[in-house]
Amino acid sequence: MGPSVFGPGWGWGVLIALSVLCLVAGLLGFVLLVLRPAPRRRADARDDISQRIEEDDLPLEDFERLPR
Repeated sequence: MGPSVFGPGWGWGVLIALSVLCLVAGLLGFVLLVLRPAPRRRADARDDISQRIEEDDLPLEDFERLPR
């Protein structure tokens, strides 16, 4: 039987390399998750309509065309 192609202890080297790769990927994922901008609160359609009515910015014709 000839010598091992990868040399002695190659299994530990692969294990360490995969561990370091997973660590880097996990840290990168965590940083991207933390630095992601917060989702904006989408205004409810009724809030928008009531605000436009209060500001007299919604004509009666537009109000009647709004879905119920």
